[in-house]
Amino acid sequence: MSRLSAAGVGALVLVALSASPAAAQRGAVSIQQALDRPVNFSVADATIVEVFKKLSEATGVKFVIPDETLDCLPYGDQTRLKVNLEGFSLRKALPLMLAPQALQWFTEDEAVRIVPTEALYRMCRRASYDELKVLGVMHKEVLQTTEKGGDVLAQLRKAADDKELKIAFHPPGDKEAAFKRAERVLPCPAAQWLDMVCHGQGWTWYLAGDEIVIVDKARQIQRQLQKRVSLRYQGAKLLDVLDDLARKGRLQLEMEAGVMGLLPAETQNSLNLLMADASIAQALQMISGLTGLKFTPTADGIRVEASDALKKEPTTQPRKRPPFFVKMVIPTANGTGIEVYWTPEELPDDLVEAIQAQKADFIKRLRDAVKGAQPPTAPAKP
Repeated sequence: MSRLSAAGVGALVLVALSASPAAAQRGAVSIQQALDRPVNFSVADATIVEVFKKLSEATGVKFVIPDETLDCLPYGDQTRLKVNLEGFSLRKALPLMLAPQALQWFTEDEAVRIVPTEALYRMCRRASYDELKVLGVMHKEVLQTTEKGGDVLAQLRKAADDKELKIAFHPPGDKEAAFKRAERVLPCPAAQWLDMVCHGQGWTWYLAGDEIVIVDKARQIQRQLQKRVSLRYQGAKLLDVLDDLARKGRLQLEMEAGVMGLLPAETQNSLNLLMADASIAQALQMISGLTGLKFTPTADGIRVEASDALKKEPTTQPRKRPPFFVKMVIPTANGTGIEVYWTPEELPDDLVEAIQAQKADFIKRLRDAVKGAQPPTAPAKP
């Protein structure tokens, strides 16, 4: 017999009465063995980072919470949890612990990574407390068939305690047929039901306040490309950078055959890029200017192609990189700013010449300053 109770989004209380308690052993044990051991663990109130640090100390299992996970939570690393585990194995406890936060887990490199569910990530921003509560219900509470439980949306409103919750359809298509198809997977959590509503239609869904928004996947990819990130790549391999950006944006990378072979070795193996609070789309725009690659959004992610100019360039010579980027911050009505980047190819010739002249003057002054700072040379010995 087991019992699960939770008070609010940040409360996790698990009790298993039938399992005999056992302390997790530290040492050289596989992560799979550790996940199957029963655990006694209790934390009255602590941040999510503190909870998993203490859980790691108690079980010997390494937990990794990436920044992109914390960036999805209402209070980031200050999100507080209450946990009580008695006799549950971690393998059974983790889904119950994480579902109210719309989080999930998987093992990687002998560690457990805590990551957002797809539904949480598709919000493309930090969820509010109320939104996370609804998402938690959608991943945790099982909805019944309409014959047994009545209208599915009404069931979800009741479970989430949100009378204003509604579904907003944006893409064209047979909505009634989609709902009938989704009825077949009930009983199941609402998130799974919505996935079936969208299945085979080229649709997906995300939560925005009191709306469950259903959009086509191409539109969702555009939203994910606007996700804000901070980047610091120094001497990095281009493929590693593209893989990292794809991971941050939950985007599939589709490479045009032979496209990397058009780039010189220097471009492939030594990329420098530093951006703060920029969108993934802006990062790809800058990489495009540095490499000549073209990034085309698809229904699932990004297709990496060669621009016409790159196809004409000889691969034996390093590509001449744009000498500068121009950044402009456009203020918005809510007080935030939108960063826009330009390469020299996008600017008028007279402006490029003026910027180049200022660069040349700055380099001359910098050279004079460096020379002036050098100690005098010692006289040569006879």
